[in-house]
Amino acid sequence: MSSDGHRSQSRPSISLGVVVGLVVALFGSPLLGLLDISDRLNTTAAGQLLLNSVIMWLLVAAILAIVLYWENRSVGSIGLETPSRREATVGVVAGVAGLVLGILATGIAVVAFQLERPETLSTLEELSLPVKLAVVGTAVVTEEVLWRGYPIERLTELTGSIWIGAATSVVVFLAVHYPEWGVVGAIPQAVFTLAIVGVYVKTRNVVACILTHTVINVVMVLVLPAFI
Repeated sequence: MSSDGHRSQSRPSISLGVVVGLVVALFGSPLLGLLDISDRLNTTAAGQLLLNSVIMWLLVAAILAIVLYWENRSVGSIGLETPSRREATVGVVAGVAGLVLGILATGIAVVAFQLERPETLSTLEELSLPVKLAVVGTAVVTEEVLWRGYPIERLTELTGSIWIGAATSVVVFLAVHYPEWGVVGAIPQAVFTLAIVGVYVKTRNVVACILTHTVINVVMVLVLPAFI
């Protein structure tokens, strides 16, 4: 875990900057989704995913601006630091473990309840490799900053409990993604999310979580579809 002093400082009072930051990080994506920008532009499935990727990067830029210029703090205050070798190892191992458990849980649920695969997965499989790489690259970075680093750190500071921050991250992240993935998609999503949040609680390092997320997404989006 980083020895950065920002995590040992108590910040019990809530500021407008933190409120805005939490809203942007946790709810910025679904709120902008209500605008139906891609539908208004009549884009293809690939165009819609790329547009969503651009929006996610803009949200990350907004969070970094809030941290640096409104809160006057470093990006290390949201866990955005170079991981140690141990933290990186934790991230990779958790990714592999999360994959195995997530795939097993999904397989059991599909057989037991005769669930159908989510339409989103079929859409991803039809994309060209460059678009897949752009989508995966965007998700593994932006989602960790928005739903892990910023909210977990700020809610931990406000409540004094990292578990409140972690639980909020899990609940909001799964709720935001449920409409796209449905029940069968929610099962591995829940396992993967718990693995990633567990890494953050253990390391307090966003980059370690990015490694976990990368292992999961590369296999699920780029590798596994070729064999099923």
